[in-house]
Amino acid sequence: SDLARIDGKLYGGTAIAASITAAELVTGRLPLWMTTQFVSTAPANADIAVAVEVLAAGGRTSQVRVTGTDAAGTVMFASLGATGNLSTEMPSAFFERMPTVSPPDDADRWGGPFATIAKMLPEGVEMPEVPMDVGFHHVLEFREPEILDHPDDGPGRMWLWVRRRDGGVATPAIVAFMADLVPLSLSLALGIVAAGLSLDNTIRIGEHVPTGWVLLDLRPHLSLGGFGHGVAHAWTPDGDLLATASQTAAMRTFDIAAMSKRRRA
Repeated sequence: SDLARIDGKLYGGTAIAASITAAELVTGRLPLWMTTQFVSTAPANADIAVAVEVLAAGGRTSQVRVTGTDAAGTVMFASLGATGNLSTEMPSAFFERMPTVSPPDDADRWGGPFATIAKMLPEGVEMPEVPMDVGFHHVLEFREPEILDHPDDGPGRMWLWVRRRDGGVATPAIVAFMADLVPLSLSLALGIVAAGLSLDNTIRIGEHVPTGWVLLDLRPHLSLGGFGHGVAHAWTPDGDLLATASQTAAMRTFDIAAMSKRRRA
C-alpha cells in the first residue's frame, strides 16, 4: 500500500521504477531511459508479475521491453527502454541550469498534493479531509523550498525536495518513482482544481550520483483538450542533473463541494 496512489490504486511511479529495476537486473547494465504506458490499474497489495524481454543486446547497449501483468494475465503496464555500459572515452556534461532554492533543512514540510490544491480554492471554500492511510507519501518525505532564482520561470512551476524516509539512496528507479508529479504542476498552471491520470511516464537518466535529497523542478508545458504534458528535472543538492522525466496525463476537474457533501454523509 505504500507504493500505491492515495486512492489505493497502482501508482505510476511504482510501475516505471519496477520496469527500470527489472531491466537492470536482467541485462546487468545501467539504465539509460525508460518509458511506461499505463494500460490498466490494480488495487493495493495486488500481485503483479514483471517480465523482461531483451529485444537486442549489443556491445554497449541493450534494448528491452518490460510488461507488468496481474494474476489474471491482464496487462497493467508496458515499458520500453534501454540499458548500457557508459563510455570512459566520451565527455559527460549537462546543459540545463538548476534553480536556486533554499536547502532542505531550511524548507517547509510539504502538505502533499491536496495542500497545493487547497491554495487554489476560492475564498470560503475548504478542502474536505482526505484519507491518507495509503500512498507513496508513506515512503517519501517532501519539503517545499523557497525559490530564489529560476532559469525558466513560468506558470505552474513547482519545486520540491524529496528523499526516502528509510534514508536510502535515490537510485535511478527511485528518482522515477519520485518524479510522478507533473499533473499537479499542470493543475497549478491552469489554475483549476484538477487531477491527472497518467497515460505515460518517461525518464531519461543522467548522472549516476549517490544522493539522499533530490530537487524536483516541475515544469508544465501545455494543456490541450483535457490532456496535459510536462517535465520534471531531478537534481542533487550539489547541482548534478540526475534525470529528466516527462508525463502525459488526462486531466479531469473535480467538484470540491460534492466531495465535501460525500465526506459529511
